[in-house]
Amino acid sequence: MIHLGCSGFPVPATRYLKEFMAVEIADTLLGIPGPALVRRWRREAPEGFHFAALAPKEVGVEGFKPSAAAQAAWEAFLPVLRDLDAQALIVSTPADLTASKVHRTSVRAFFEGLAGARLPPVVWEPPASWELRDSEATVKDLAVIVSRDPLRHPPIAKGALGAFRLPGPAGHKSRYEDPALEAAAQTIRASRCTDVLVTMTNVDMYADAKRLRKILEG
Repeated sequence: MIHLGCSGFPVPATRYLKEFMAVEIADTLLGIPGPALVRRWRREAPEGFHFAALAPKEVGVEGFKPSAAAQAAWEAFLPVLRDLDAQALIVSTPADLTASKVHRTSVRAFFEGLAGARLPPVVWEPPASWELRDSEATVKDLAVIVSRDPLRHPPIAKGALGAFRLPGPAGHKSRYEDPALEAAAQTIRASRCTDVLVTMTNVDMYADAKRLRKILEG
């Protein structure tokens, strides 16, 4: 099943929850929303709705090195995952983090530290500059799903859950033209996962997500 949605609510949540069946809560990247708000989202969502949530930026801002700030942000974030009954946890990476051996070691150590924790499936978004093979090698044999860009990467061959993120064809402020969305849809459809999480993250995510949904349903 394909779970298509946006990163954050591009329109009021009440309206969005009637139009889509998935969302990535992006508030958590920069702060922690109040528990009453989080529970309202969960309560107002229709049955079968798919919630994901972005981990706080503090966990990766220093190249995934442990810090008191990262630990505090992480601990504040965990109740949000529980209140949402999130089906995925998304960990983004600073765009300027290189694929050096030092950085790859730090990234792996972070994800190794999550082993055994009661968490939803963990999705990692590497920087766009990393080669897919380097990203997958970094978390090899760990319970971590490497997200892909359907215009840059091949379909996902197997797995219970796969993830695609669409950051804009020329950066966050760009929009997708129909040929690009059609190409993305082809890659998404060709993936062989039980569930596929597809998240638009560009500035025109709302309109682009609706257009992509129409293509996928066509």
